[in-house]
Amino acid sequence: MASSQEWQDKAACREVAVEMFFPPAEQESEVAKAVCSNCTVRQPCLDFAIAEGERFGIWGGLTTQERRTVAVKQRKTSLAAASEPLAPFYLG
Repeated sequence: MASSQEWQDKAACREVAVEMFFPPAEQESEVAKAVCSNCTVRQPCLDFAIAEGERFGIWGGLTTQERRTVAVKQRKTSLAAASEPLAPFYLG
């Protein structure tokens, strides 16, 4: 993955007022989400926000609550994968 600065330099939101991505209510996020929908670095943005625990704003096209839901699903998937038994290893 590119450094955080590299993907930020390519973000569609660089041309838009930052306030748009921090609406007073999550229900007012449609305009910001529209900008994100056409962004080429939407996934790195979302990954960054989840990894950093961003608690406010629209990141990667998702609201805070939507990111929380994604993060919980990712944790559950990681935990399930970690608890799967390993296949037996045979030499022969």
